[in-house]
Amino acid sequence: MGIRLEEWRVRRDIEEHLCLALVHCVPFFSQMDDQLLDAICERLVSSLSTQDAYIVREGDPVNEMLFIIRGQRESSTANGGQSSFFNSITLRPGDFCGKELLTWALMPTSSLNLPSSTRTMKMITKVEAFALRAEDLKFVGNQFKRFHSKKLQHAFRYYSHQSRTWGACFIQVAWRRLKR
Repeated sequence: MGIRLEEWRVRRDIEEHLCLALVHCVPFFSQMDDQLLDAICERLVSSLSTQDAYIVREGDPVNEMLFIIRGQRESSTANGGQSSFFNSITLRPGDFCGKELLTWALMPTSSLNLPSSTRTMKMITKVEAFALRAEDLKFVGNQFKRFHSKKLQHAFRYYSHQSRTWGACFIQVAWRRLKR
């Protein structure tokens, strides 16, 4: 019995050491208390992707957040194919993707439908990562609702895609009124 408990503690310490730094890369998560960060770290699973594989394409449902440990992946968007716009960046160890899930998981009225990806993800090299699945993020989101604080609510609004879009629209309307 004592050996199992000790093994569990060692496993938890290793997970915390490996995962906590990665989770802190997400600005919203860095605002959370230790209890919620532990809940996130406990739900991370290892993920391995081969070179040149496509994990998700623009418009596909996002079913997990990935925290890159080793390797590189290309993240690109053509803005839904609606214009001649193209943007591409390389994600490296310490980077994460799948932030669309944050808003989905933390909104009180989020639907059962997963959010759509705004980017296409292609592996440049073999990629090792930790994945936080949508249902696990939803669980943590429900915990967040119980422990919500003003600081976390502010961080969520600041990093939320919908809040930023709403803010940009508000500023544009105000600017147009001012110009008239």
